[in-house]
Amino acid sequence: MAERVPVEAAIVVAGGRSTRFGSDKLQAQVAGRTLLLRTIEALSECRTVVIVSAADHALPRDAVRVSEYPRWGGPCAGIAAGVAALPEGTREALIVSADLARPADAIAALHGMPLGVLADEAGNIQWLLARVPLPALRNRLAQLEATGGVAGTPVRALIGRLGLPVVRVSADVVADVDEPRDLDTVTE
Repeated sequence: MAERVPVEAAIVVAGGRSTRFGSDKLQAQVAGRTLLLRTIEALSECRTVVIVSAADHALPRDAVRVSEYPRWGGPCAGIAAGVAALPEGTREALIVSADLARPADAIAALHGMPLGVLADEAGNIQWLLARVPLPALRNRLAQLEATGGVAGTPVRALIGRLGLPVVRVSADVVADVDEPRDLDTVTE
């Protein structure tokens, strides 16, 4: 990995319905902290953290909350809302899923690469774990809006079209929590 260069902004995609989990998985507790809070804490090096969620989760005072439009419009709609909330002049950002089993490890991997998207050893790309250039992301969002919008669009059609390198890491670094049994994989 390259020299560790923290990114100033992050967009945390936290807008799913947690259908497989059976309840709001982002409120699941691990060592007294919710999955969402663990992810936010792992982003402490970012000056701006935008949380994309329509739910009323407790957030740190300095986090920015936005909701995707339309509600339940999917992660691309969430990323679009997050990008719109970033400060003017922001040049790059981390795109991060809120339900990571090991958020500190995943975010450290993102800070340790110049630009790119993380994948496990087998090459399974995790589109919601990326370090992206905002001008290119904004251009791609504009293209999608001009051809039907971002709601319901797969994240691969957004992040995957930026030409980012794929960086392979251990599967446990990119693991997320989809079902209650996945909480067994969560580590401090």
